[in-house]
Amino acid sequence: MRLNPTLNLRLLPVILKHSLAFLGAPFSSMNTDPSTLNSLKRKPAPSRLAIWLALWLAASAGTVAKADEAPVADAAAPIVQPSLTITGEYWRTVDGGLRTGGLWNVLADLTLEVDLARLGGPADSALVAQVLGNKNQHEEVSVADYTGAANPVSGIHAGDAWRIFNLHYRQSWADGAHTLKLGQLAIDDEFMGSEYSGLFANSAFGAMPSQVATPLAGRYGGSGAFPIYAVASPGLLVQTTLNDAWSWQTGLYYGGPGLDEKDNHGFEWTDGAGLVVFTEAAWTGKLASLPNTVRLGGAYHSARFDDFESLAAGRDDATARGLYSFYVVHDITLASRAEDKPLLGAFWRAGVSPQSDRAVVSTYADAGLNWFGPIPGRDDDIAGLAVACTHFGREFRRASGDEAPAGTETALELTYRAQLTPWWALQADAQWLFEPARDADSGRRETATVVGLRTEFAF
Repeated sequence: MRLNPTLNLRLLPVILKHSLAFLGAPFSSMNTDPSTLNSLKRKPAPSRLAIWLALWLAASAGTVAKADEAPVADAAAPIVQPSLTITGEYWRTVDGGLRTGGLWNVLADLTLEVDLARLGGPADSALVAQVLGNKNQHEEVSVADYTGAANPVSGIHAGDAWRIFNLHYRQSWADGAHTLKLGQLAIDDEFMGSEYSGLFANSAFGAMPSQVATPLAGRYGGSGAFPIYAVASPGLLVQTTLNDAWSWQTGLYYGGPGLDEKDNHGFEWTDGAGLVVFTEAAWTGKLASLPNTVRLGGAYHSARFDDFESLAAGRDDATARGLYSFYVVHDITLASRAEDKPLLGAFWRAGVSPQSDRAVVSTYADAGLNWFGPIPGRDDDIAGLAVACTHFGREFRRASGDEAPAGTETALELTYRAQLTPWWALQADAQWLFEPARDADSGRRETATVVGLRTEFAF
């Protein structure tokens, strides 16, 4: 989304004040549990991102036309196009789980796109840089410590850090029919996505656990194996549109993005982690007179993973090479107000990682419904209901002993997103997390009830 210059100038003092406050200064605690508060060690917030943000806002404000100047007709797009999204959330476990309580988190997402063609480069070429800044109420406690669920209630939750996320060269041909991206990339920006699942907050509705939940072998220090939010890695992506119905994309990535930690500013990749490839074909057309999009994909990672079957048998540091998986995504528009304006949209996704000796999640499935404009006069609001089921691998559970998750963890989410202005949205959310981790005192798995509120400012 391009920045609205007039809006930017009017809000500049407020944005500067509050952006610098949450990115560069400590927050007061909202947790009323004294034992928790005393155990937390605060660290300084990422001030360099605050400087980036302040400089960008000041620079973009300087490009605003004076009030008495007439707008220039058909003005060329700027060489550098910035966009900024600031998202704040508060989540509270009100019943069940491991304990009740609430926490907040904030994400600043700044993207700069440079039109290289305007600087003498090839036609339809660009340089894209994306910086993420995350701030949590507590660095050492997350909502998962309250719910006990494996899948976080928020897909934007990440460790306190500022980091370069995307940094790549993009080249398109034939009016965008063919695209090449080269540089630092994230798999979940392109693969496994659904047109309708993005409404939901739970992280399971983003990158599918069956495809990305298995980490590298323990010898790699606990690093994730797949470059997904909030840490990316070097990669190459090729996308092509074959005709009006069919498209295809394949990405090759370094398979060790590193840890989601404060010292990883985007380039602390894990050594010797192999390569991961994702490929996906998509078909768009009509089934039973309804618009549909079906995506079929697969992935392979060449690194070594923990061999849970051998570990459960008592063989230490046992590993196995390679991990593959498959998935399907289906979006369907059930009803429309007009062309390209859906009224009801539904989705379902399913994934499988067949190698039970090394897969943390063996199968995954979700499904949901979007209702656009449910209240008369509020066409941009969206209400949604979705369910996600994560089935953990048998050998992984055996090797986990007393800390093993349930066979299947299920999340049910009900949400409403209100688009209050073109740049401000407010989203209320409720989740029920079935079969989370066992309570240490009772030994039972208590269904966690979580409520949340998300506010999003997009410029």
